[in-house]
Amino acid sequence: MNTAPRIAGWLVACVWLLTGAACSSSSPVHKALPVTAPFPMDKAGQTARIEFSIVEGQANLKRRFMVGLDFPQTQDGSIENVIQQKDVPLQVQVFSVDQGKMVPIPTEDEQTIVAAANGIRTKSETSFAKLSLYGTDGKTSNVLVAGFYLSHYGHYVVVVKTVQNFPMFTGIKTELKVDQFYNPGE
Repeated sequence: MNTAPRIAGWLVACVWLLTGAACSSSSPVHKALPVTAPFPMDKAGQTARIEFSIVEGQANLKRRFMVGLDFPQTQDGSIENVIQQKDVPLQVQVFSVDQGKMVPIPTEDEQTIVAAANGIRTKSETSFAKLSLYGTDGKTSNVLVAGFYLSHYGHYVVVVKTVQNFPMFTGIKTELKVDQFYNPGE
């Protein structure tokens, strides 16, 4: 009796089963920080959803995290100037995902962060954040949208939405990022 084809068949079946089991794993995919997503800013109602996981050893939970926006620096500084006037609001929501439940996490835009640092209490119950130009490097403009703290390792979701038309961003490649907060000492 020829057992070689039978053994080969069993090996192929085992590999197929193991591959299928690995592909259907129910464990979450851990996206390491920074996590980025394209985000057109020109029209109201644009929405981006960014999912990420923070695992032990990947990030310091005592530090603030952020939602940022990067885009090519404009030659005339026109978009950057509008952002410096604090006239570009976005809706930002951050959620912890715990056993299928979305638990909201408070966010703070730059104005709220500065006010708190100066001992001024502000209403932080809003999900709206006004953009703040952090800096440029000659090629890219880096903008702070909102900061937030995480209390535990786990799975998170950030949802960002434009609340008005911003025609100045037409044709501009903009990208959201979730990362640890900008280092103010840089």
